[in-house]
Amino acid sequence: MMHFRKKILLPLFFLITSFSHCNPVNSEIGKNDDLILLLGAYSLLGANCFSGPDLWARDLRTQSSVCVPVELVSSGTYIEVYKEKTLSLNFNLVQFAKDFDTITYPKLIETFGTPSDVDGDGKVKLLVMDIKDGATANSAYVAGYFDPINYFPDNFLLRVRSNFAEVLYLDGKELIAANSKDPNAFASTAAHEFQHLLRFPRMYEANQSDELWINEGTSEVASDIAGYGPQTSRLDCYSGVNDSRCDDGINGVSLLDWNSSSSDVLKQYSFAYVFMRYLYDSSGTNDTQRKQFFRNTVIGASGTRANSTGNLMNVFKTSANYDSTVLTNTNSDMFFRMFAVLTAQSFGIGNVSSVQQVTSDGQGASTVDLSGVLTKYPLSSSLNRLVTNPVTPTTAKTTIKQGAANFYTSATPTFSAPNTRKNYGRLTGISQGIVFWADSPQGLNTSLKYIPGKDDTPIQTPNKPRSLKSVIENSTNSGMIPICGIEFTNDLAHTYESIPIK
Repeated sequence: MMHFRKKILLPLFFLITSFSHCNPVNSEIGKNDDLILLLGAYSLLGANCFSGPDLWARDLRTQSSVCVPVELVSSGTYIEVYKEKTLSLNFNLVQFAKDFDTITYPKLIETFGTPSDVDGDGKVKLLVMDIKDGATANSAYVAGYFDPINYFPDNFLLRVRSNFAEVLYLDGKELIAANSKDPNAFASTAAHEFQHLLRFPRMYEANQSDELWINEGTSEVASDIAGYGPQTSRLDCYSGVNDSRCDDGINGVSLLDWNSSSSDVLKQYSFAYVFMRYLYDSSGTNDTQRKQFFRNTVIGASGTRANSTGNLMNVFKTSANYDSTVLTNTNSDMFFRMFAVLTAQSFGIGNVSSVQQVTSDGQGASTVDLSGVLTKYPLSSSLNRLVTNPVTPTTAKTTIKQGAANFYTSATPTFSAPNTRKNYGRLTGISQGIVFWADSPQGLNTSLKYIPGKDDTPIQTPNKPRSLKSVIENSTNSGMIPICGIEFTNDLAHTYESIPIK
């Protein structure tokens, strides 16, 4: 699972691809004469990651490890900060280490639970280095990453090596430079990555992988919990204001279906941040209640973790501020209603009293009133910037993606779909508005299976949830806001990239 920060802050790097390298070293490897030669060759490279103090890091261009010569900058109660020896920094790493040790660490531990401690030293290592990402001037770059390979014992014969310790990697060049525009860029990225480190063992122990948007959105809010939010740059990208990289905001951008090579990825981080921040704020009336909800999404409540959209809704039902009267207790309805009300507010639409919702194949729309949801779960003060700077798109979209909200100006947009898709919706009498496509996959359970001695392949076994499509009516003057559903097969979740709107 990869994370990037474009230019200023396109976070980050969570390397689930390393799952295929998680097998312990076979005892017979020690008898391999080639290994002796390999060890000798590494000793000539000026760094010692075998028995010395240096650290393995991943060359992201080649997906192989390099041994980085390091020096210890600061050793606190819970963290050790290392710097690549050859790296020259105009940044106070000692103060950063103190702040992480005394502020970020305790706040996130209180929220997400204690980290693993595979090496038994009770500390997290944080390496500041020139991350090998091929970045050039004014290009996208990797600001930081957490590599799950470090959770497993080292395998001498693999291209990707493990430090068998809790390690975070932060960029010492572009990310440090970003501090001149955003003083919290470095510290916020550290908090973001720390959530990934805290979350991964919970995923592994539960034999699950978590949906990317949930994992990333939680890390984004983790930066806020650590004291580095609300994140103005994320909110401005979400709405498409004050950020030339995010023209049109989330118009037509998918919350649920991520592609790291897509030009929308910065907007998707912003979308995930806003949605998870909205859930976090809505889950309780005080910080203790809200943190408990977030803790439950990672660790689990009654055996359920927020590994999927449906299970995220299941966990929300355990929150102190959950109101089944306005949300119902059905996962798909809950997600639909929260998605609809959040996005309507984001587009500056405050009337959601008449909502047409299609909940199953071949059925017509029924009308529901979401005014109660809006009253119970308005935008919090942390998202006030969206009230003063709503999404104001200028481009009408002709296709709709899973998990997207599309602006349109056509009189009567309709959906057409391939024959392989059973569900479709028809919208009539609309002058302008926003088209949504949202659903909660009830029962979706994504798991990872590990077979010793083999490349481990994620095995996904979701059940098929019901699909839904919906239309929210704003007013007779403004028209309606439709929401269209997502369909899962009995095997893997199948995503349609887009459905044409005519």
